[in-house]
Formats: sequence, structure tokens, C-alpha cells
Amino acid sequence: MATMLLRAFNSVGEKTRPQASGSPSQPALVCPRRLQRYAAGALRPDQDMIAVEEDIRIRVQDHSEMILARTPGDDLHLIAGHLFSRSMVRGPEDILDVSINARNASLADVVLKSPKVIRRIYPSPRPLRFAPEQLFEFKEMFEKRQKLFKNTGATHAAALISANGELLSYGEDVGRHNAFDKAIGRALLEGSLENAAIAMLSSRLALELTIKTATANIPILCGFSAATSSGIQFAEDNNITLIGRIRESSLVVYAHGWRLRTRQ
Repeated sequence: MATMLLRAFNSVGEKTRPQASGSPSQPALVCPRRLQRYAAGALRPDQDMIAVEEDIRIRVQDHSEMILARTPGDDLHLIAGHLFSRSMVRGPEDILDVSINARNASLADVVLKSPKVIRRIYPSPRPLRFAPEQLFEFKEMFEKRQKLFKNTGATHAAALISANGELLSYGEDVGRHNAFDKAIGRALLEGSLENAAIAMLSSRLALELTIKTATANIPILCGFSAATSSGIQFAEDNNITLIGRIRESSLVVYAHGWRLRTRQ
């Protein structure tokens, strides 16, 4: 299992990605910054790598402009995932065009098949049972993938995993919602979203992230931090298995633990 997962995480960047018209070259994700570091009772000049955060303006016809503060790059997946999470699209066929300004990557114009907001539906995620030990393996592979976080300490990450342990998509961003939207958007555009069984997040398991999970019809939401009361209530009401505080060999189940296949 661990070997298969490692191969999946290492190869995810090699998949063919849809291209947005006018998409600029890959921007810098980090930048050096002079700072002062306090240690041993003294402040000393130092330098560190800082995560880049820039706004992107998303213009969709007949809708108000959306502004997201995000890590630049992977904008096509961010836009697709954000529109899906807001119930503005259900599939890639609903997105007719995404035009990212070649001179100004902070501006994107989107043309949708239908400009109307699609009625939000919270489906009942499909049945699934799995061994909790799998999550410890997923966590290890997930953390190896967090290169931007290791360089800056300032980003969140999200991954979608199939029932057989394949990494379907991965997103990393300064915003926890953006990271999840990037993972959802990539799976949506590549046609693998319906295979997502587990969403794994580095951030706390709050209400809006639990809603995104239900919108994507993913039965299991898990993460390394804790859940909020509203996130737990929504998971209970919508048949989502909610798991937090994943460590090396322990975890906390907040809702619908029946999906865990234990020895006792």
C-alpha cells in the first residue's frame, strides 16, 4: 500500500492539465525576504523564503466579480473548483472558456454555459468502509508532498484520494479554501472527481469545508487539525465521516465512524 501511494503522490504532477487561453508562464511561489530573528536573547538580521500571496479577480458574466487572495499558479483548477463549490457549475462542460490575461495573471474572464446559479444539492455520500490505518499512510505521503509548506510554513494543502488509495488531485495554497478548491477543480476537469472517496486537509475541519465535501459527494473528510461544532453538525446531518487530529498512530472520529473497519 505505501509503495503504491508514494508512486501516486510523486506522479500527480505528470498528468495532462487543461490549459486556459492566454495562461502566463508559471509565476514565482516564494520570494526571499530580509527579516530579524530572535534567538539567544538577541535580534539578528536574517533572510527567509516567504509564500507569495496575490489577488486574482474572476469575472463571470451576469455575476458580481469574485476576488480571491491565493498562491499564484494553478489558477485554472482554482477557478473551476471555486465555481463548483459555489454551485455555479456541475462539470467541465459547464465552463466554456477561462481566459487569463497574459500580461496580468491577476485577472481571469470566465464564460459559462449557463450564467444562472445551479441549485445547491447536498447529496448523501455513497457507502464506503476502510481501515483507519490507511489514513496514517495517506498522512505520511501527504506531508511529503507539502513542498511549499516546508519552504515557507505558510500554506495549506488538500488532497482527494480514491477508495483504492490513488491520489486523484492535490492543491496547495496560502488559503485553506483555495487549496481545497484547487484539488476539487483539478479532479473535476480531469474527470476523476466522482472517484474521490477521501478528502484530506491540513487545516481545521470547519463548516464551509465540510459543505464543499458534500457538494463534491465525497463520503470521508479528514485532516490533521480539529473540527468545529458547525462542521461536526453538518457532517452528522449529511452522512459524512468526519475525522480529525490525525497523528502517527491515532485519530479522532467526530461523525459517522461506521465507515471505519476496525478489529474490535
